[in-house]
Amino acid sequence: MRPFAFALVWVLATSVLFAQVEPDFPKKVAQAIDHGVEWLKAKQLKAGDDKGSWGSGDNPTYGGGGDAADDRVGITALSLFTLLSCDVDPDDAVIRDGFAFLDKHLDTSWATDQEHMDESRIQASTYECGILLMLVEAHATARGTKAMKAAKSDKRPPLALTKGEKALVAGAVRWLRAMQARTGGWRYGEPIFEDPDGIHQDTSATQVALLGLVSAARMGEKVPSEVFLKAAQWNLETQEKDGPAAKAVAPPGSEGKSVPIRDGDKSRGWGYCPGSGEEEETRASGGMTASGICSLILAKSQLARSPLLTKDLAARMDRGIFDGLAWLDAHWTVEENPGGARSHYYYLYALERVGVLGQIDLVGAHRWFIDGATHLLGAQADDGHWNSETEIEPADVIDTCFALLFLKKATLPVGSVLSR
Repeated sequence: MRPFAFALVWVLATSVLFAQVEPDFPKKVAQAIDHGVEWLKAKQLKAGDDKGSWGSGDNPTYGGGGDAADDRVGITALSLFTLLSCDVDPDDAVIRDGFAFLDKHLDTSWATDQEHMDESRIQASTYECGILLMLVEAHATARGTKAMKAAKSDKRPPLALTKGEKALVAGAVRWLRAMQARTGGWRYGEPIFEDPDGIHQDTSATQVALLGLVSAARMGEKVPSEVFLKAAQWNLETQEKDGPAAKAVAPPGSEGKSVPIRDGDKSRGWGYCPGSGEEEETRASGGMTASGICSLILAKSQLARSPLLTKDLAARMDRGIFDGLAWLDAHWTVEENPGGARSHYYYLYALERVGVLGQIDLVGAHRWFIDGATHLLGAQADDGHWNSETEIEPADVIDTCFALLFLKKATLPVGSVLSR
């Protein structure tokens, strides 16, 4: 079954949950999305060298310290991906101007086999590469959807990439493969292989790299199974080794809509940078635990037909996923990122990926979408944006993207990969 078919099945299955809230709840969600989309479109810069982008803000690091990379490309790619995921016309001027900015400023030497990078342009990091791959897929999908509607056909055409898009996808995959650490994870860029503690790998960057690589695979680019195997092994090694025993949770009527918490599961989460030795970066949090779960689901989906997915490895991956869900259940909240001092809405968007990728409606007894959407509806500003004040700058743009992607359930399912 193709991704859009999975999405349709997902919408039909989750519509049952809306019956448990006020009748106009879906309408309120749709209105919030429309309002947020209009704000995000209006926020795009309309003049100057940054025309078509969403800028990078005045304070692009947490706490304002340290040197920050130029992240205009990543923020622009995230904003474009969000708008396309929210059904903005691919020929909309905002979309065209955003791609024009990327064409002008993104250094694509890595995508065209050039030996030297163009220092006058912005170099992509792991985050940018992952999001760019997701963006190319979203753009091609939107074009296909528009063509299907114009032809008044119910048959979606295969993804058609331009020559430039094909080169970008191939180059991004090649770069991400080169940036993967020997033990399987990713950081912002080139790994330091001599680092004995694995500091130059983190749970967040690894997840974004895998999201991009799965998009590339759906677009027909070959990604070796060994890449996903190494990533799975790193995520298994960096999950907490032990945790409190979970109590069985199987709410009445949840069959087929949840992955139940069972006796024997243990609450085991993930931290941000497991090898750093710093308590704040190694402590398990909601955002990183959801990211670790997603990485295992993504890796397992890509290994499903590979002999590399042994029975033992599949069982270990399932155990990691189930125990991660037990951690989310034990620390459940949508009011903040549990265990983390920042990135509240990154956590909510990670919950969305857990729910959609795992085809899960309930985390324990918690209705993740209704809980999260209810919070976001109450937190949206009158002009349509969101800002949790826990994100890097421009926090209003980034948080609005994460909120919209959550409400839209924008992640493409990968099929059923869990055995429980």
